[in-house]
Amino acid sequence: MAAAAQEECRSNAMGVPSELNLQGQSATEQAGPARSECPKKSDRAPGTDAHSSAFLESGEEKPMSEGMSQEDRTSVDLPVENGTGDSTQYREESADCSGQQQNKKEGSCQIEDSQQLVPEDTPVEDSSSATPQSTKLSRSRKNPLPKKLLTPPQASGPQAKQTTKTPQPAKECKKRGRRTKAELLALQLHTSLTSTPTPAEKKDLDDIISDETTPGGRPKRRAAKVALQYLHNLAEEMGGPTWSEKTSDPAEPDSGKGQKRGRGKKRKTLDYDSSDDVSKDADFVLPNTQEMDIESEDEEDMEGFATEVPEKGFRPRSTAAANKPKYFGMAANGLPNNVMGPVWNCTHVTKEFREQHCASWAFPEWIPSVKDWIFLSSSESEKYLPKEETSPPFRIEREGVSEEDNLHRIKRFESLSSHHERWDLTFFVGGPVWSMEWSPCQEGSSASQYAAIYSNRGMDDRHRLAGTHSEAALLQIWHVGELQHDTCPRTKASFAYGIALDYGCIWDMKWCPSGAWELPSTNRKVPQLPRLGLLAAAFSNGKIAVFSLPHPEALAAYRKTHRKGAVKEEPLICQVRCTAVLKVGSIQAGNSSQCGQCFSLDWLPMKPHNTLAAGFYDGTVALWNLETKSLLQRVRLANGSLTLYPYHCFIAHDHAVRVLTWCKASSNLIVTSSEDRKVKFWDLRRTYEPVNVIKRYLTTEISWLLHWSGVCVSQENCYATFGQNGIHYLDAGYFGFKPYFVAPRRGTVWSISGSDWLNTCVTGDTTGELIMMVLSDMTLNPNNIKRPMDRRFPVCRAELVQYETDSKAQDTDTDDSRLKADIREPRTYSEAIKKYYLLFHDTDMRTFKNALKRDPMKHMYATETKGALPLDRMPLDSLHKVRFNPNLGSHSWVLSAGQAGIVRAHCLRGMNSPVVSKLVHESQAQFNTMYQPQGATANESTVTAVNRSLVGIMEVQ
Repeated sequence: MAAAAQEECRSNAMGVPSELNLQGQSATEQAGPARSECPKKSDRAPGTDAHSSAFLESGEEKPMSEGMSQEDRTSVDLPVENGTGDSTQYREESADCSGQQQNKKEGSCQIEDSQQLVPEDTPVEDSSSATPQSTKLSRSRKNPLPKKLLTPPQASGPQAKQTTKTPQPAKECKKRGRRTKAELLALQLHTSLTSTPTPAEKKDLDDIISDETTPGGRPKRRAAKVALQYLHNLAEEMGGPTWSEKTSDPAEPDSGKGQKRGRGKKRKTLDYDSSDDVSKDADFVLPNTQEMDIESEDEEDMEGFATEVPEKGFRPRSTAAANKPKYFGMAANGLPNNVMGPVWNCTHVTKEFREQHCASWAFPEWIPSVKDWIFLSSSESEKYLPKEETSPPFRIEREGVSEEDNLHRIKRFESLSSHHERWDLTFFVGGPVWSMEWSPCQEGSSASQYAAIYSNRGMDDRHRLAGTHSEAALLQIWHVGELQHDTCPRTKASFAYGIALDYGCIWDMKWCPSGAWELPSTNRKVPQLPRLGLLAAAFSNGKIAVFSLPHPEALAAYRKTHRKGAVKEEPLICQVRCTAVLKVGSIQAGNSSQCGQCFSLDWLPMKPHNTLAAGFYDGTVALWNLETKSLLQRVRLANGSLTLYPYHCFIAHDHAVRVLTWCKASSNLIVTSSEDRKVKFWDLRRTYEPVNVIKRYLTTEISWLLHWSGVCVSQENCYATFGQNGIHYLDAGYFGFKPYFVAPRRGTVWSISGSDWLNTCVTGDTTGELIMMVLSDMTLNPNNIKRPMDRRFPVCRAELVQYETDSKAQDTDTDDSRLKADIREPRTYSEAIKKYYLLFHDTDMRTFKNALKRDPMKHMYATETKGALPLDRMPLDSLHKVRFNPNLGSHSWVLSAGQAGIVRAHCLRGMNSPVVSKLVHESQAQFNTMYQPQGATANESTVTAVNRSLVGIMEVQ
């Protein structure tokens, strides 16, 4: 027993690892090339005894056991790392460091791979002369000298024989950098000698990554191979042809060599058979050398593995984009068919959407009654009328039409006759226009078109946004005429009636989108009147009022029969009790001044149109249910007026909500914009955070078209970068497109309006230009549009022209005060009309042929980004509001108005097409069939009465 114990201790002291230590060796320590560092003498493990220390200092080599075979001797000659700190490791490292002292400046030493076999009679160099080595690692030389491995001494006796019976696998440690050719040849020779060929077996997906490593020891990036291997296995399970049978071609050669690449973005030619056997990658053989752009992080990270790339010229393309129709040639209006193609598609989509989601009849209990209307006399209505009785002088120049150079000045609430060729209309409302909306009607009705307009009383009025205030105001309803897309208006625009209000300025107004219009000839029992529509208006006192407005004919007829001595020439001014008043708060706390003024509102665009949203000065967005029966949200006062409170409020912005628009295709999505320069998209089911936030410039107005998941935004130019101000298309986040620059503008864009029928937007800005922009298919990336400048056209441009002065009077008058007066720009309306008159330049909108060679287009391109802005004078030529007509048949008519109080209507006749004309005729035939008059045949074009089977809603005599 004692002898056996002494023999075991002697074997451990000489550094021969035991069988237990050999079995505990990890597989990763046997895989890669070895690289270690020579330890210091003081860092040796405490388990090193006196015998092993004496052996290391002397450098003598013990003879090997006589019974050991050549294979066992080879296995013992390989370095072993057992993790116990025995003396064998330190003896080998000391001997190796002494051999590498001449090649390492800092004393660092490395152990070469086990492939370099050394004869057993190789002498061992003395390590006693080795100098202390540094612990810093260094990169190996490109072509290092082959190093000699030491044969460890073996213990004699039965313990040594028992230890050497188990062959020791080779140890390979990880190594950074690229191997030399000598190392690769030795590794290949050693692999061919020791390994036996085995038949190829089917591997699982998990084994593909685990058994494939680079020469550096890292696993290969085989994501593509894993995917194709999965498809290969799936095809075999289903019994079909495999992927390799279809694509592999063993006779096809591979060419190309890898090139060393440095940092940065460069062209790299990839070699697909440089890292491993090509036969294993038969499914990935490419016919030619491929090139691709790769941005590397480090040179060493890309060495040791190959990147698999798709075939040259391959680009992912969505199925929707591949199925898009392609248009070639030119349309009849002079525009390319690829520009008009999306317009024709949008027309059909809009028609189908309105048939499904527009209401035929809404809010049947809100019928106008004469009991709520009070007619005012001329003296009583004086404080509500605008102060200016005559319009500023103006002149109209139409492209291609020679006319007399005479100035026009029309009186308040009067208009000019329509031009027989250009079909434009002009009328004067008496003050600066800040709010304007078309009245919607039934499609195919061919009825007269009406517009609601609000203007300030004075030309120089200024209003504070902070705090609430009330003042006298007049809401004007104008009869614009029977406007059609293919006929000239037969009558002039006329003032229908006005509503005298004491709620303050009207910052925004919206009509109920559908279901609120009925035929003007509908017979109702007194006191009810046929309804024109439901109008909601936002006031500066923080309240929102909903009006049920009657047709002007019925209201004028009632006035004529019940009020004697009325002068026919006097405008019809009335005071009316609101159908409903919307307030912020609750029954117990209904102070609307806490939220401030209301600047924007919008109806729910889909039936039943029972929800209304509004934005306020403090950043609050409130939602009302107009059909609620809750006693907490609906209060009926003693005088019969109805007050509604919101069912939900949330803080949307840090400042005033200037714009609020509903998505026309969803009842849960809205977009808001504020003076905090942010545009936010909201889902009303989760208002605690926005869906998407985009920080832009100060937004003045937003148009959300029906077909696209994005909005067109008009902006002020105070925060905009030079050349970046104008109209932008912002994606809501569905596609993730970058903002698309639709049109650059030199000044502030006050208003924007879009037409779902024409896929077109119009804008009005402070320079007085009315611009039309034809949008593309926004389901594709709009930033790839070629020549976007060919999609925008000027409609009208207002310009201030100075009167011609008498040269003789200037020569005789030398007073300095007169010269200073001529230099100083006018800042009030009275001073401006003395020095300037308005000149309207109208573009011929009948066709777009040769548009680039025409003068209006040249002027627009030359001045849309360059030119001086006179900020110190009265902006009499500025356009504040533009609106597209929403009704089919009148969809090509546009209203524009601004600081001068002159409202103009233009017809974009060039956008008409046979597609639109066909839809208009179908809608008219459908309307005549549904609302067929009593005792009349179906082919009559005029509808005089209507039958409706709605019990309790209306009574037909």
